[in-house]
Parts: sequence; structure tokens; C-alpha cells
Amino acid sequence: MRYPGKSVVEQSHGLQRFMLLLGAFLIAFFLVLAVFAPWLAPYDFNQVRGDDGVLFGTQQPPSADHWFGTTVGGTDVLSRVIYGARTAVEVIVLAVAVSSLIGVPLGLVSGYLGGWLDKTLVLVMDALYSFPSLLLAIVVSIVVSGGSSGALGGIASAAISITVIFIPQYFRVIRNATVSVKTEPYVDAAKVVGVRTPRILRKHVLSNVAQTLPVIATLNASEAILTLAALGFLGFGIEPSAAAEWGYDLNKAMPDATNDIWWTGLFPGLAIVLVVLGVTLLGESLNDIMNPLLRTRGGDKAESELEIELAEDLAPAPEVAAGAEAPVGADGQPPRRTAVLSLSNLRISFGTDAGRIVAVDDVGFDVEPGEVVAVVGESGSGKSVTSRAVMGLLPGTANVDGSAVLRTSDAAERELIGMSSRDLRPVRGDEISMIFQEPSTALDPVRTVGWQIIEAIRAHRDVSKSQARARAVELLDLVGLPDPDQRVDYYPHQLSGGQKQRVMIAIAIACDPDVIVADEPTTALDVTVQAAILELLLDLRDRLGTAIVLITHNMGVVADMADRVVVMYRGKIVETAPVDQLFAAPAHPYTRALLDSVPHLGRADERATGPVPLENAPVVLDLDDIVVEFPGGWGEPVFRAVDHVSLQVHRGEVLGLVGESGSGKSTLGRVAVGLQQPTSGTVRVGGELISGLSDADLRPFRSRFGFVFQDPAASLNPRMSILDCIAEPLRVHTDLTSTQVTEKVQSLLDSVELPRDFAERFPHELSGGQRQRISLARALALDPDLLIADEPTSALDVSVQSRVLDLFLELQQRLQFACLFITHDLAVVDTLANRVAVMQRGKLVELGDREQVLRSPAQEYTRSLIAAVPVPDPDEQRRRRAERGNLLTGA
Repeated sequence: MRYPGKSVVEQSHGLQRFMLLLGAFLIAFFLVLAVFAPWLAPYDFNQVRGDDGVLFGTQQPPSADHWFGTTVGGTDVLSRVIYGARTAVEVIVLAVAVSSLIGVPLGLVSGYLGGWLDKTLVLVMDALYSFPSLLLAIVVSIVVSGGSSGALGGIASAAISITVIFIPQYFRVIRNATVSVKTEPYVDAAKVVGVRTPRILRKHVLSNVAQTLPVIATLNASEAILTLAALGFLGFGIEPSAAAEWGYDLNKAMPDATNDIWWTGLFPGLAIVLVVLGVTLLGESLNDIMNPLLRTRGGDKAESELEIELAEDLAPAPEVAAGAEAPVGADGQPPRRTAVLSLSNLRISFGTDAGRIVAVDDVGFDVEPGEVVAVVGESGSGKSVTSRAVMGLLPGTANVDGSAVLRTSDAAERELIGMSSRDLRPVRGDEISMIFQEPSTALDPVRTVGWQIIEAIRAHRDVSKSQARARAVELLDLVGLPDPDQRVDYYPHQLSGGQKQRVMIAIAIACDPDVIVADEPTTALDVTVQAAILELLLDLRDRLGTAIVLITHNMGVVADMADRVVVMYRGKIVETAPVDQLFAAPAHPYTRALLDSVPHLGRADERATGPVPLENAPVVLDLDDIVVEFPGGWGEPVFRAVDHVSLQVHRGEVLGLVGESGSGKSTLGRVAVGLQQPTSGTVRVGGELISGLSDADLRPFRSRFGFVFQDPAASLNPRMSILDCIAEPLRVHTDLTSTQVTEKVQSLLDSVELPRDFAERFPHELSGGQRQRISLARALALDPDLLIADEPTSALDVSVQSRVLDLFLELQQRLQFACLFITHDLAVVDTLANRVAVMQRGKLVELGDREQVLRSPAQEYTRSLIAAVPVPDPDEQRRRRAERGNLLTGA
């Protein structure tokens, strides 16, 4: 991130600035000593006589003539410390520079290319790393020095001996980081546009693994000075007559320590400590300050799509929030039961570099026993922050005011706000529990799911392990996990996304809580899995009487589950109403705009038409009998991800490819652009055969297709500016000058309706919708014939999704590219596709016009997919729920 006019010091603050300044001062101090040693030292490091020829004598304590005293040999300690700084700096710089210049490239190449080269280099580096570092340095020093007594030879041999130790460290860290980074979507995005391997390694891999280098270099600089001192102390360092060295001085000072002669050892030892301290403080501080991901532009908060469109109408309206409630009873008052959870005047702020930021302001609502209250709003509205405040899960920078009263079945009342973690521990999981948004990260990957359920049970119940295990099996059966007796011993990675979410629900209900907070429990789940999870939550509500606070941005889920809806905007509640009333007559403009943005499966409006197809349009993408197989694990058969699939996409057409996770959709998309080679079958783009080609042979074809990835944050290199992200295809495939590239990027930003000054920003400074627009601009930079869009709207808020889809349709109609649009959201397909292809377990089970597939599907699998989609209409959703029940039961 660029901060014009701001120095590194100005970008630091508090303790970090103190550490930075102290470290920089210490390093600068010793660098000055090293550079100007002949002028700063009162004497030469081996000098024992004054200018008048008189001997200094031996063991003189500090005095006006010798500030640090003299050694047993009569040399001046201060002079030896100053000249020792020169030796230390020379060895440190040589060792760190040479080892990084060798270890970093080897680690990059080894981790990225893999194969036999990787195995060989790992074996060599592990062999070097297995030797004790000091012993290895001694051996190398003896071999390299060859009896050399000169200063240059001694320093070189010391630096080389330390370099041999450091190379494996750089290699191991960089290689392991590279193995992880090379699978990131932004690396695939670079491959799609034909970026050559050296540029990928430099611009995409190294830039994202290099953040570890300051810390490694810092640690190595510290280790270098300590190793140099150890070599000198043991007599394997630089020849004493050639250069001053602190380790040698410490060795000679050992006999003095027993005779109360402290100065000969104190000052060299203190110099070593200060150098180590300086490089450590400087490295740690720069690692944080220079990382663009840890810095944001103060006060620059991206507005959502709805905020921009409705800026004049979106003022919070408390009177609306206080209006529409449950119908009144005979006494003229709402027939309310005692709330199990009551929030009132909740205000949450966070301390930041730019001051305190208010995330939630004056929020309050009640949840009754057995009631489902949906809290909706776009990202940043304060939904999840509110739920985490209730659970006491906010970071230490948060400040929470207001009230959250929990009334449990034993008639006890607890004020949750302000309770310590120790006091909250018996409440969490027992009286109020939480289902987290992402089960893959919420579950411990090194513990079985049974162990994690047992842990939750025994935290609140005095039962034996066998009893807790039996209860865990019972809970897994209750949430519908197949074979619970066996799967209780599974690890999270052995389960699908839907199964992991069922485990999360089992943990949440393990102790029969009074309230469950479900934070986006169905995000990124397939529609059929989502429907099963919703059925499970409603069944638990009906059987256990549990109150549910449902946090979501999926209005179809709200229509399917909620009794009441709380709408949040910019940390405030703008509307509260029963679910039927909210959908039938939303009172606040934000709510109306939110509902208008939701794609509705089967709704015949002007958006559900897709682009106008061209007559006699040529075939752009031709997939013929594609098979993709992946090798299985030890003793397991190969896994067939795509099973004899054939389809075509014409110019100007959008073909929607739908199916559940694991059906082979994304694999087929990767095959279409050469990111994955098919096991058999052929791929043609514009009539040209591209399957079976090497990366080098594929490069000329890369300009003909673009790729929009599912996660816009992951598909943009976080360490490249927006200008560089969009410009990369232009720099690879065109001969445009730098000025022309900038002009083209600005034109592309105009086409995706973003300000031109966004070119100077970094991806993390933009909202999700803005990042997805950047991805679209990059994909269209070369005017491709084919665009592959892999779940491009699944992670976006509904209003952002709506605007991105509108923009996508406008660009597609204008540019007439062929598009394979991969998604599990049938409502999105209904909005933009001309034809629909349905995949199940690697096979293409249905293909046809949108109207035919979505309105009159021929296959039962397609009908089950359509029936599982929740629609943003409570009345229609009740009817669809009944139809789905009939479909599943065969009634």
C-alpha cells in the first residue's frame, strides 16, 4: 500500500514505534562504529603502545586514557569493541545475503515445481540441517579457511561457514510457504492469462512468501553474531592478529572473571547482546509495518451497493423499527411471552489506529422460547458482532455497553454483558450455544468429531467418558449423520461440508441450550444440504423448544424459517416485523431495496431473461466426452470427478452449469481453460484443440479466454495493486507501453463502474462486490471469446450480487463472449442463463433451455434441486416445503 509522504516511522505507533526506533538506533550505532572504526577507535585493535612508545601495561581498569580499560595483553578494550563491530557487521551481511540469495530461489523452485527436484533438494537440505549448527560451522570453517590468516580470508571463511547453516533454514521456510501459496486462486488466475513461470514465482509466489524474510533474516543475523562469537570463543574464528572479534575477547576474559577483572568481558559481551537486540527489534517491527495487509486507509470505508443507490433514503428510522410487531390480543396489547433473551441499548465499538469505530449502536430485540428471530443485513451491518457480544467472543479491543439478559428454564436471569470469561464459561454451550458460519475452521482438525462433542458434554455434565460417547453417538444420529457409530471417530476432513455443519449443530445442542445463535449456518452449502440443515433446525426447535437467533443474508432462508425479522443497517436496527408482514409490506427503503435485490427462482420479471442469443452463433467451447480422474489414496481406486461429459457453448450464450458440491462442475471449468488436463476426451476453443498441450504451447491461446473465480479476495494477489492485477494479462499478451496499459486499465474500471483512482488501491481495501468487479475487469482485459465464471456471486451480499449480475449481463450483451457460468444457485441461473446443464456425481444428467430445465425438468435429481431452493416469499415457501415433503416421501 502506498502512503505518499508517510515515512516508516509515521506508519508505526505506540510500543511498535518504540521498538522500531530502539532497534534502528542500535543497528545504526553499530553500523557507524563498523564504517568509521579507524577514526572512532582511539587506538588500533592490536596496539599495545601509545604514540609516545610507552606500553599501556596490563589489566588497567577504565580510566580517562582507556575508557573501557585494557586487556591482559595490554590492548585497549574500547578499540577492540569498535573494531569488533566492523568484523561482526561484515560477517552478518555476507552470511545473511549469500544464504538468502541461495536458499530463497532454491526454496521457490523446489516448492513450485515439485517432483524429483523437490525430493532431491529436500533430502540434501535435511541432511545439512541434521548436523548441529555449531559443529557444522566449525567443520566448514576449518575446510574453508585452509590455514588462511588474513583478515579477508578469515572473514570470508567465517561468513561461509555460517552461510552453510542458514541456507537450509531459508530453503525450508520458503519451500513450505511456496507449496501452500502455489495452490491459491490468484496463482491459477495468473496461469489462466498465460503468465510465465519466472514471473509467477517473482510476482505472485515470492511477494506473498517474502513476508517471512524479515523475521528469518533477523533471526539469522542474531544467530550469525552468536555463531561467530562461539567460533572465536572456541578458537576456530578469525585469526586474532587479523581482526578484532568479540568471541575471542570473551575467551581471553574468562580467567579475568575469577580475579574481579570485569571490564575485559563485560563490554564485548554487552556489544553482542545489543546487536542481537537491535536486529530483533528492527526485524519484528518492519515485518508488521511494511505488510500492506495490516494497514488500511484511515476513515475510508467502502459503501455497499444499496448505500450508494439509496444514499438519501437510508437514514435510520427508529419509529419504523418500533412499529410493525406481532398482532395485538384482546386486551389491545401484543400477546408476548417472557423472552428467553433480551437485548437492549447494545453499543459496541472497537479501538483502531484512527480512534474508536462504532460497529453496533443502540440495538435491542427479544427472542421468545421456541421462536426463530432472523437478523438480516449486508456485510458490516453488525449482525455477527451483536451475536459474538452476547457470547462474550469479541476481541480485547472491543468495548461493549448495554444489556443482554438471558432468562433460562430455571427462571434464573443473567446479565451477559460485562461477565468475565470465567463466569461465562458455564453459560456457553449449556444455556446459550452458537453454530458458527464455517464448520471447517470451527472444528479442530486434529481431534475426532466425537472427541469434540464429548468435550462439550463433559464441560457441563458430570458423566463418564463412555456415557458422553454414547450421548455423542445419539446426537450424531439426531442430526441425521449416517452411520453415527462409525463416524463418531472420524476427523473433520473425512466429512463433507454439510456433515461438518451437522456436527456443529450436534455440539450446539449437546446440553439442550435455551438459545441457539446460528451465524450463517447454511452459507456455501448446496441447496439440498441447506434444506436438510434448515429442516433439522426447525425440528430441534419444535422438539426441544429452543429459541433460535438466525443470522443470515439469505432472504430465502429467512422466509423459510423465521417467525420475526430484525433488519440491521450500519449497526442500527431499521425495521422489525413478523416475517409475513416484512415480505408483504416492508416499511423501510433499505428493507425494500434488499428484498428487490434477491434473485427469485421462477419469478418472471425483466431480469429473468438472460442475454439475447445470436442466430447461427459459432461454437466457442466444445467439450467432447471429457473424463477426469484423480489418483486415490493408498489402496484406494482412482476417483472419477468428471464422467464422459460433452457440451458446447456458443458465442453470445450463457450456459449455466449447476449441481451439488463434488458433482464435477469446477473441475470441468478448469479443464475448459487448461488448468486441468482431462484423462480422456478433447477440448476445443474456437475450433482449436487445446487439450493435451503443455503450458508453453497453451500460452498463445490464453488470451482467448478469461476466468472469474469464486472468491474475489483469494483470486487477487493481496500484494499487488489493482492496477497491476488488471494489467497483468495486458503485459503478458500485448506490446502496450506503460502509459497505454494504465489507460486501458482505467477504461476497464469505467466499464465495471468503479472509480479510476481504485487503480492505486490494494484488494483488501475494497468490498467484496468491488473485488469481484475487479476480477471481471481482469478477465475481460483481452476481450476473450470465452469466459468461465466459477461461483462468482456465492460469497456476495444480495444487493452486491444483484448489481454484479446486472453488470455481467450488460457486458456480456455488449461484448458477446461465450460464458460457462458455474453455480449452485438456481435463482442466479434463472436470472442470466440461456441454457442449463445439470451435473450429478461427475455425470451430465440434464441439458436444455432454461425454461425447460427449471420449469419442467425431466430428471428427478433436477426436480429435487429445484424443490430445495428457498424462495424469498413465506407463503410460497410453505407451499414449496409441502411439495418437497411430498417429493421426498413419494406422495
